[in-house]
Amino acid sequence: MPKHAAYAIFLIAACALSTGAAAQNIYKCGNSYSQEPCPGGAIIDVTDRRSSDQKKQTDMAASSDAKTADRMEKSRLQQEKADRGAQKPLAAPKKNAPASRSASPKVKTKKKVPENFTAQVPGEKKKTTAKKTASKSAQ
Repeated sequence: MPKHAAYAIFLIAACALSTGAAAQNIYKCGNSYSQEPCPGGAIIDVTDRRSSDQKKQTDMAASSDAKTADRMEKSRLQQEKADRGAQKPLAAPKKNAPASRSASPKVKTKKKVPENFTAQVPGEKKKTTAKKTASKSAQ
């Protein structure tokens, strides 16, 4: 079994090394950029021209900025927590205090629901039922 594992690791490593990524050409077509050539398009060189020292310096600056941002966020959260604590009411309201009129709950009234509901198409004249026409003619 260990022999098969060694072959598997070797094959995985060989595949990983053989799949090198090739850079694609980028074309500038007027005011837009594309991966496909266009008439009158110019090829843009997108390789990283920084030296390893410049890249290392940029990475260190980005790391430093991230640490500074974390410290600032923690400071802001502590300040907000302190501000919330300062906004507590000085005295709790009395439980036996009389309720004001505006605080009383409003009574909800039920709407009358018709006994028979008939859906109608907008723009059509309403159809009158026989009961309604009979009561109108009796009057």
